[in-house]
Amino acid sequence: MKGLIGILLATVLGTSQPVRGAQAPEATGLAFAVPPPTSNGGQAWKDSHSRALKLLAEMTLQEKISMVTGQRGPCAANSESIERLGIPRMCFQDGPAGVRPALGHTQFPSGITTAATWDVELIYNRSVALAQEFYDMGVHIALGMTTGGPLGRSPYGGRNWEGWYADPYGTGVASFYGTKGFIDVGMQSCAKHYTVYEQETFRNPFNFTEPYSVYKASEQVPISSNVDDKTNHEVYLWSFAEAVRAGTTHVMCAYNSINGTHACANSESNNLHLKGELNFQGALISDWGGTWGTEGFVMGGLDLNLPGLGYGNILGNFYDQELYQMVLNGTIPESRLDDMVVRVLVPLFASGQYDKPIPSTVINSVGAANWPEPAQYRNVQKRSTVELIRKISADGTILLKNTGGLPLKAPKNIAIIGQDAGPNLLGIQGCGKLFRDCDIWNNNGTLSLGGGSGYAWPNNLITPLEAIQAKALETQALVQFVLNNTATNAIDLTITGRALPMGQPDVCLVFAERYVRENMDRNDLSLNIGEWTHSEDIILQTAAKCNNTIVVLHIPGPVIMEAWIDNPNITAVVAPLLPGEQTGPGLVDVLWGHVSPSAKLPFTIAKAEKDYPPNTISYDISVTPQADFTEKLKIDYRWFDSYNITPRFEFGFGLSYSTFAYSEIKSDPTEVPDSTSVQKTNESFVGQQDGQSIYDMVLTITAEITNTGRWTAAEVVQLYVSFPTAENQPPNVLRGFTKLKNMKPDETRTASFPIRRKDVMVWDVVVQKWRYPAEQTVTFRVGSSSRKLPLSLTHRFCH
Repeated sequence: MKGLIGILLATVLGTSQPVRGAQAPEATGLAFAVPPPTSNGGQAWKDSHSRALKLLAEMTLQEKISMVTGQRGPCAANSESIERLGIPRMCFQDGPAGVRPALGHTQFPSGITTAATWDVELIYNRSVALAQEFYDMGVHIALGMTTGGPLGRSPYGGRNWEGWYADPYGTGVASFYGTKGFIDVGMQSCAKHYTVYEQETFRNPFNFTEPYSVYKASEQVPISSNVDDKTNHEVYLWSFAEAVRAGTTHVMCAYNSINGTHACANSESNNLHLKGELNFQGALISDWGGTWGTEGFVMGGLDLNLPGLGYGNILGNFYDQELYQMVLNGTIPESRLDDMVVRVLVPLFASGQYDKPIPSTVINSVGAANWPEPAQYRNVQKRSTVELIRKISADGTILLKNTGGLPLKAPKNIAIIGQDAGPNLLGIQGCGKLFRDCDIWNNNGTLSLGGGSGYAWPNNLITPLEAIQAKALETQALVQFVLNNTATNAIDLTITGRALPMGQPDVCLVFAERYVRENMDRNDLSLNIGEWTHSEDIILQTAAKCNNTIVVLHIPGPVIMEAWIDNPNITAVVAPLLPGEQTGPGLVDVLWGHVSPSAKLPFTIAKAEKDYPPNTISYDISVTPQADFTEKLKIDYRWFDSYNITPRFEFGFGLSYSTFAYSEIKSDPTEVPDSTSVQKTNESFVGQQDGQSIYDMVLTITAEITNTGRWTAAEVVQLYVSFPTAENQPPNVLRGFTKLKNMKPDETRTASFPIRRKDVMVWDVVVQKWRYPAEQTVTFRVGSSSRKLPLSLTHRFCH
C-alpha cells in the first residue's frame, strides 16, 4: 500500500479528473470495453451472497455510496458503518510482515525469507499467525498478501522483498497457502498488487513524496506496463489465480497502467480476466492514490475507492457524491453500484465477522490531524509465534558457500564486523513507521526488513550481536565487535588481534546489508550504496587479513559478489535475506549447527548486472512513461537458461551440512478431481468436458531421495517441466517442489509431485484457452536446483 503521509497534494476538486494545483492529464483508459460481470458468490459464498442482497435491499442510495467510498477513521482505510443494519466500520490495515504502524505485535520474516524455506507448512503457519495478530488488533481486512505484484521481473525492484519467488508457479503456491492461512483464521484477505506492477519508478507521479518526480505532478501519468496476452496469462496472472482459488476476499489493483490503461480502470484486466476468467467474487479495491476518476474506474471494475475520504480527502473526491450524481442521472447503472456494495458485504459475512464481531481496533494509522482518537496499546504476540518466526529465520537462511567455515567449531575468540550486526542507535521507532526516515549513511542497525508500507515495527528485535553474545556465554567465548563500517583502523585492530593476548580471532563474522524500500528501485546491485554504507568494503578488508571470514548477507534480492566470493579466506557465506525480529537467534541456530541449512534461493544471483534481462526498470523520461516487457516469459532463471548464461548462484540453489542423492523417477497417470479450490475459477482449456477443471490432478511424478551425509537434514526437491521446442517456452519452468524434513543419515524417502492440467498446459492466444503442448508431450526434470536436475522423464498426455 501507499507509503503515506507527507505533504502530497494541494487541492482536489470533485470532478472525474484529479486536480493537484493544476488540471491533471487525461487519465488513460476512461474508455472501457468489457462490462463488469455481476457477482453470484461462487461455490463458497452462496449463502453470504444471499445475505448481502437482503441487506442491500434495505439501503438508501447514500448508504450504498458510502459503502464503496473509503471513510474517515483510525485505520489506513475505513469503510462506513451502518448501525441500523449491523454493519461495522471495517478497518483496512497493512502489511505483509506485520500490523503497521503499531506496537505489541510481531515483525515477521519477509516474504522472500519465508519463500527461501520452500516449505508450504511454514508459509501457511506464518499466515495463520500473522492473520491472528491482525484479528487481535481489531483489523477486518489485512492488506497482507503480496501475491504477484511485484513478481520479481527486475532484480532492482524496490518491493521484491515483500513477495516470494521470481517465478509464477512458486509465487502461486505461496499465494494459495498464504491466503488460505488468512481465511482459516476468519480474516478478510487482500491479494496485491494487481497486476504487472514490477517497478517503483514512475509508479504514481501524483504523489509528491515520490523520489523519481521529473514533471509536475499535474502532468505525468503512471508508467504503463506493456505486456502481451500470453505472457500475462502464463507469468503474471498465475499467482492471482491461486489467491482467488484459495478464497481471497479482496484484490488490490496497482498504481501502474496496463497496456496504456490504469490498472484500476482496466476493464480487460479487471472485468475479463479477474472477475471473468478467474471468477473473483470479492471486492476489487484501489491502492492508495490509484484512483484517478469515477466513471471509468467504476465501469472498469473498481468496487471500492480507498482511502476515499480518509487522510483529509487529499487523494481525490472520487466516487462519493460524484458517483451519487452519476447514478441519479443514469451515467452509471444502479445495478453496477449494487454489485459493488454486494462485493464489499459478502466477505464480511463469509469471514464470520458480521455474526461474531472482532476485537476493538486499537491502532491509529493516520495521526491526530486526521483522526483525533489516540492509539491504544495491546500486546498480541504469542510465544508460539516467536518460536515460529525463529524457525522461519533459520530455515530461510541460505548457505551459499561453505569450504569448512560452518558449522562453527566452538570458537573461543569471535570478531563481529559491521553495523548490520547491531541495534539501530535511534531505537525501534527512530526511522519512522515506514523505516525510511533515517539517512542511508546513518548506522541504522541490523536490516530485518525493507522500508515502506511493507515494514512493521518489531516487538522485540534480537540482533545478531545480542544472540551471538548470548551463545558465547554458554561456551565462555570472547566476542569483539566493531559496529561502524567506516572505522577501518578499529576493524583492522580487531581482525588482526594485535591488541589482545588471544591473538587473531578464530572466526570473523562480517555483516553486510543492502537497504531497499517502497517508492524507489535500486540503482545497482552493489552492497555499497554510493560512498555511504561500505558493506562490500568491510568484507574486502576483513577477508584480506582474517583467514576464516564468514559473510552474513541481509539483502532484499540479488547482489553482485564477484569481488570477494572466491576469496579463499572467505570460508562461508550465508544469506538470511530479511528475516524479521528473530534475525539473531535464527542465525545462531545455523552458525552453530543446531539446524542444518535447507534454504534455497527464490531468485537468481548473477555474476554481472548485464547478465539479467535489460531494461527491466524503465527510466523513460516522458509524461507517459512506458515499460515494455520484451523478455516475455523469460524472467529470472528462465532468461539465464534461455541464453545459456552461467549465474553465480542459480534459482533454487542452496547448500546443506549434509549431502543427498537422487534416483528412480517414476510417473503415475491416475487422475484426481480438484478438491483444493475454495472458489472455482472459470479458466477453460481445449477439449474440456463437463465436470473437468484445469486444476484436476492428471499425473503424479515421484523420485527417491537419499541422505548420503552425516547430518540429519532437510532437502528441497524441485520439479521442472520442459515443453516441446515448438512452444517457444523457456528450457525449464518450475512446476513442483517439496521439502523432505528431518532426514536421517542413509535414510531414503520418496518425493512426490502432483501435476495438475494447468501445470503442463500453455495459453493459446488464438482460442483464448489453455491447451496441451504440441504432440501433447512434456519432459519432467527433478533435482536440487534449476540447474542441477539429474532425473528426467518424458510423458505424453493422451487427451
